[in-house]
Amino acid sequence: MSPEEKVRSYLPLIDFLAEVVGPFSEVVLHDVRDKEHSLVAIRNGQLSGREVGAPMTDFASRILERGEHNGKNFITNYLGKAGSSGKFLKSSTYFIRDDDGTIIGMLGINTDLSPYWEVQRVMEHFLSVDDAISIGGKSGADASEKRASIGDMVQDLITGELDALDVDPARLTFEEKKEVVEALNDKGVFLLKGTISEVAQRLDVSEQTIYRYLKKF
Repeated sequence: MSPEEKVRSYLPLIDFLAEVVGPFSEVVLHDVRDKEHSLVAIRNGQLSGREVGAPMTDFASRILERGEHNGKNFITNYLGKAGSSGKFLKSSTYFIRDDDGTIIGMLGINTDLSPYWEVQRVMEHFLSVDDAISIGGKSGADASEKRASIGDMVQDLITGELDALDVDPARLTFEEKKEVVEALNDKGVFLLKGTISEVAQRLDVSEQTIYRYLKKF
């Protein structure tokens, strides 16, 4: 089977997955050998405004580089952003490799998070005891504002990793800080611009230190 045939053998999955995941999720197939016209198939393209024949985005190129670097078959549930609409996405990518293990294609699912956040906001408001108290100790308005920017999402992920260690960031060891960076890297945090400085600030280290950590993964 030629590389082109192997990539196109995944075409039936595009319609199948689109039917499964629903209208809020974009399903795409890329042939990465032609980055200027990499998009082979797409369903629910209204999410990003892309069409067949579109070039690979800078974000997709970074995902490709990461796949080539870590040798994994897929990366799941990382943070993304739709270029045209600016919507926040939960994305997953499966790497299609040739017989030599070289990535020749990518099958991706990008889910628009905004309708799910709206449902969450409504539920938190409905379940709130009063204007200041709700499930988890935050009002529905607070929860909505908290998720208003990608920076807040990143901060939530960082806080989650630090809370798991239950140690003040200033007292973390070198290995513990590296573990936090590795966990955040696995979640796709560093695929987004500006996050290195945020993580460095929270871990009380320099940006250069974060870059050194990332080179080890």
